Parts: sequence; C-alpha cells; structure tokens
Amino acid sequence: MKLSKNFSLKELTRSQTAMRLGIENNPNQEQLVNLTALTCMVLQKIREGHGRVNVNSALRVLELNRAIGSGDSSQHIQGKAADIECPSIDNLELAKWIKDNISSYDQLILEFYEPGIPDSGWIHISYSADGNNRKVDLTASRVNGKVQYTEGING
Repeated sequence: MKLSKNFSLKELTRSQTAMRLGIENNPNQEQLVNLTALTCMVLQKIREGHGRVNVNSALRVLELNRAIGSGDSSQHIQGKAADIECPSIDNLELAKWIKDNISSYDQLILEFYEPGIPDSGWIHISYSADGNNRKVDLTASRVNGKVQYTEGING
C-alpha cells in the first residue's frame, strides 16, 4: 500500500525486532491516518529535497515499543513519528534543512549525532495530523549514561 508517491506502508511498519519476536506491527485506522499524514507532509518533502530517505523506525505498536525499551508516550506508537537518515547528507545538516524547509512538524530531534561523523545518530521527526504541531527542535545526547535533551539543533 502506497502512502505517498515514494513511500509504502511496509517501509513504515518494518521492524527486525518485531519479526524476531513475532509481534504484528500493523496499524489500526488512526495509526494509518497518522502515518499517511507524516509521510505526505514531512517524509515526502524530505525525499524530494534529498533523494532516498532511510526509515529506521516509524510505527511501533505498544508491544513492540515496550520490547525495545521505549516509553509508552512515544509518538511512534501513534504512527506520528519516524527515525530517518538520508545517505546524501550529513545528519546535522539534514536536521538544519528540515528546520528551515519543512513548515510544519511536531518534533525534530537530532539524536546521538557525533560531530565529524556524518552518518552518526539519526533524525526523529514527528507530525500531528490534527494540525497541533509545536515545531519543537531538540538535540539528544547521552550524558553519564542517561539521555539528555537540549533545546535547538546542536552538533
């Protein structure tokens, strides 16, 4: 099933962990609406700006989300978020491009980027189909073994 010109539902639900654990990572109707909005309003625009977009993780049903140790408030559970990378651009530069060129998103998080290593970390991007998008920009890093979020896109 195509969600946009260049993205399929399979790309946004694929999970090696789900396959290994036998978890069905299929969207309900609300999650499908959210995935479609995320794809059309954000991911497709990134694809058009930078070519191939690798989706590392998008929909994670609650059981899968818990299996990987993520919190129950994750936007991935609702189908509102994707963790991505683009082979054609440094992750820090991609985050900056999204901030400057995508007019509406909920959260943009540069996660675990290491300066000087272009493909380190990834980008978490989310979108709310209801239009309540906060356009929050954060950088996630590990400090003393714990995840720390700071405001802005910092590399």
